[in-house]
Amino acid sequence: MQLSNVSFGGAWSEQIAADEALAFATTRVDSAVIDTLSEDLRGDAELDAALALVAASHPKGAMLARAWQKGLLVGNANLRSQELKRVAIALRTGIGERLGRY
Repeated sequence: MQLSNVSFGGAWSEQIAADEALAFATTRVDSAVIDTLSEDLRGDAELDAALALVAASHPKGAMLARAWQKGLLVGNANLRSQELKRVAIALRTGIGERLGRY
């Protein structure tokens, strides 16, 4: 098969990179559900960036990002984790099709 006339790159490759970044960010948000049991994640720059990327990809992302920030303030670690899990599931559900490959 001759591929000399096939162009690699372009919009589809940029979309793959964006989807991979979204998958990585979503994984980081998911891991925060466990991390919050033993760590104070308020002000975690990496997590904040991951949440911003995931929220920007969700139709109700701004509302869910606010719920996440509110959840981080819950004093009881188990309740805090449950609230973050609820938000993480809602975020993943809203962008699930883009994450299907990762």
